[in-house]
Amino acid sequence: MNVRGKSHPVQDLIQEIRNVFLDLGFDEIENQIFIPESDVYKQYGQEAAVVLDRCYYLAGLPRPDIGLSEEKIKLIRKINSRIDIGELKRIFREYKEGSIEGDDLAEEMVNRLNIEMNDAMKIIDLFPEFKSLEPIPTRTTLRSHMTAAWFMTLEAMQDIYELPLKLFSIGLRFRREQRVDRTHLRAHYGASSVVMDENLNIEDGKRLSEKILKRIGFKEIEFVKKRATSNYYERGLEFEVFSDGVEIADCGIYSKRALKNYGIRYPVFNIGFGLERILMLRMKKDDIREIMYPQFYTTMELSDEEIAKSIYIDRIPETEDGKKLSKLITRVARKNSDEESPCRFLVYEG
Repeated sequence: MNVRGKSHPVQDLIQEIRNVFLDLGFDEIENQIFIPESDVYKQYGQEAAVVLDRCYYLAGLPRPDIGLSEEKIKLIRKINSRIDIGELKRIFREYKEGSIEGDDLAEEMVNRLNIEMNDAMKIIDLFPEFKSLEPIPTRTTLRSHMTAAWFMTLEAMQDIYELPLKLFSIGLRFRREQRVDRTHLRAHYGASSVVMDENLNIEDGKRLSEKILKRIGFKEIEFVKKRATSNYYERGLEFEVFSDGVEIADCGIYSKRALKNYGIRYPVFNIGFGLERILMLRMKKDDIREIMYPQFYTTMELSDEEIAKSIYIDRIPETEDGKKLSKLITRVARKNSDEESPCRFLVYEG
């Protein structure tokens, strides 16, 4: 009989929130994960330098220039005397130029030089250039917040779709936290939505936020104006959202300055919230790691029934005396099953 497996709670919540947004008429978007550093400056202005401190930058290994000296050719010949050195040079040149991917290099050597994989790996091992590569950083970051991607999406869509434009996206955000602990992860899920309309105002956004959050299960919603507004929000129009005294979301109207940097002509309201925070409240957990990575951080708790089902008899008596003793043990165990443990009972004396 097939038994249905267990889904992860964060994926269950993602599906639940997707349905909430879809039912409210929002279109789902896959936002970009890779964000150019220049976009962070366009959104944050002078604050960008501080914000970028929490971002991960991408880096890549350079393609080494592999030269074949006479000494190297002799060593290659020792590995396989039939290797076409001219073809090997072409392979290394194509690798350097990028037409051969790094994980395809050995396979290309096997196919084009007609050698075994073991020989290909031995040849690669002759060149320390492959082992001494240092990553070269780029100016591309991993998104630390969904807003970083919304500006580019809205810029691309504003002249194609009719207003109001209602979009949502759910995905990972990456933060360069100094440590991972019960309240901090370096990758976490965020749900974010934007509404763009010609005459949109903050009160429209608040009403919509209440509707979204109440469908997720929050009853009492309170909006508290942030004293220090993020630069990508209009001054005085960013709010923290609380339910029962716990912060659950952040929302506001995007700043005209940031919108202008992308040529976006209409007001935009945004609300975003972390999925792990919602799960911590629902599951009454105070360690976010237990929710996201239970295989590493949760102590296994089994019911009596689960423990009983996991116990089995390894060997059974084969002699008559052994079988009689087995029955005696079973009888005494059942008779005293309600006694408080630890306990001992005499089964046989002889």
